[in-house]
Amino acid sequence: MKNFLNIRMKIAFVQDIIQFSVPLGTTLIAGSLRHAGHEVEVYVVENNLDKTLRELEQYKPDAVAFSVITGSHKEYIKIARSIKQKLNIPIIWGGPHATFFPKIIEENYADAVCVGEGEDAALDFANAFDDSGGKIPTKIKNFWVKIDGKIYRNPVRPRIRDLDKVAYAARDLYFKKFPILKNHGIKHFLAHRGCPHKCTYCFNHSYNKMYREQAGDKKVLYSRSPDSIVDEILWLKNHATVKMVYFVDDVFTIDKKWTLKFAEVYARRCNIPFSVNARFDHLDEEIVSSLAKAGLYLVYAGVEAGNEYIRNTVMEREQSIKEIYYAGNLLKKYGIKLLTENVLGNPGETFEMVMETLEVNMKLKPIIANASIFAPYPGLKMTRYAIDKGYFDGDYDRLESTYYDSSVIKFDNKGDEQKIFNLRCFFSLLTHHPKLLGLIKPLLSLRFKRLFWWIGYALDGYYLRKGLAYKQGFKEFFSTVFHYLTNYRAGSDLK
Repeated sequence: MKNFLNIRMKIAFVQDIIQFSVPLGTTLIAGSLRHAGHEVEVYVVENNLDKTLRELEQYKPDAVAFSVITGSHKEYIKIARSIKQKLNIPIIWGGPHATFFPKIIEENYADAVCVGEGEDAALDFANAFDDSGGKIPTKIKNFWVKIDGKIYRNPVRPRIRDLDKVAYAARDLYFKKFPILKNHGIKHFLAHRGCPHKCTYCFNHSYNKMYREQAGDKKVLYSRSPDSIVDEILWLKNHATVKMVYFVDDVFTIDKKWTLKFAEVYARRCNIPFSVNARFDHLDEEIVSSLAKAGLYLVYAGVEAGNEYIRNTVMEREQSIKEIYYAGNLLKKYGIKLLTENVLGNPGETFEMVMETLEVNMKLKPIIANASIFAPYPGLKMTRYAIDKGYFDGDYDRLESTYYDSSVIKFDNKGDEQKIFNLRCFFSLLTHHPKLLGLIKPLLSLRFKRLFWWIGYALDGYYLRKGLAYKQGFKEFFSTVFHYLTNYRAGSDLK
């Protein structure tokens, strides 16, 4: 065993495939570890596991860590088993899959599982690992660990209250290996953590329940100060290209007082075009006008389902069509572009119900109408609904790493399944050109999955480009197109 005196823990974060953005979950944890003196590095497999194993063997980490969503977990199992066989070092699982499926600790490819927030927990874990001379600690909150076959299950700690004190995300770990991520104009940031809404297709309901029961957390929303956010954006602008900011919070406008303060600070200090996720029912004229003055360019907002029963009974959105149209008109009034999020193929949803979702989008006329297929992830209330109603058998290993071209949900009408998958591919096109519906609708029953899949991705890429607040240069455009076709919305495919 190596001498751990005065040597900090050395952790390699391994990812299956890179997409268009730096993963904030991984880099926030890496940033906190590095800030405290630990050594961190990232490796991306990209379908070349042998190369990654050689790199890890050369790097000699004390442990390997994953951040995993359900669906991609099958690829990470393959990666983990190979790392175990080749290097035989501790493997730490984190991310949504580990949070809602921590019993993976029972498997031989997992030595530790981080449940919930990771920054403080990972730091305590690494410090205790050092203090013990390289042994996996057993009493760190948020961690389930396994030692010699014995499993130690610790509860989660209270959520991080002061987000301003969290170290900046270690984006440079990805920038140095993937220059496209450094040079691409959009950069992602988090302003808030938590959401009090109880949408059944979202993890927040179960996440809040876990923290309430295990840590006594009643408050679920925590926010950074506007000045702290702007400080980080301006700092990053000095180290990488930042032409547009995307706030990836679940609901950016959830706290009106905070939102108005942010708009004032951002307009005064930053004024870089930005986009946010919002609910239609959180947008009033005061908020929209203030954010427009600050540089709000694009809003991501969920229609999710046009059918009233699916939207408010199955999904529990608690959102009326009137609110959706009112906010959509407000955004148009202030020249803010709209990207709608829509979920197709929900449990019990028919093709006719999905057509209602299309009709709502045709009236809204968003610049982009993004449509995905419902995936029954563990921990979701709608997943339990699907299981109870016989629409899903509960086998999470059937889930894919992408939720755009397949489903494990059972449909009442098999013909509806085919038409819904195909409609997803033409969804955004039809919102722009409703007159094409008569031509395309008869095609939806055809079994041209791969052809329609490529058509859909090409169309989505075209409309996504229209959501940029800046003009791409020739080089950036073609590198983006190449990356989009080879990586975006995809997962690794290890053999």
